[in-house]
Amino acid sequence: MIETIQSSDLRRRVREVLDRIQRNHEPLIIYKYDSPQAVLIPFDDFEAYQAWLDHRKKRTVWLAELSAIADEVSAGACLTDAEAAALIAEAER
Repeated sequence: MIETIQSSDLRRRVREVLDRIQRNHEPLIIYKYDSPQAVLIPFDDFEAYQAWLDHRKKRTVWLAELSAIADEVSAGACLTDAEAAALIAEAER
């Protein structure tokens, strides 16, 4: 179970909390009154999360490009005989 801490308690115990996060390699949810506000995680977990986000962005761009190519191919698959003949004639020139 993920531990939690009130923001007022965090202010008083920040060094102890940071040491515990680093030592236990576990996140800590910070609450303000009864509402979660933030999560403290070890720095190497943050770096891994950033790398995952970068990979996800690249994958999203790649999938959009692939989808556009698929749309172009689908649109080209509906050529009339006259359009296909014109494209063949143009390619032969």
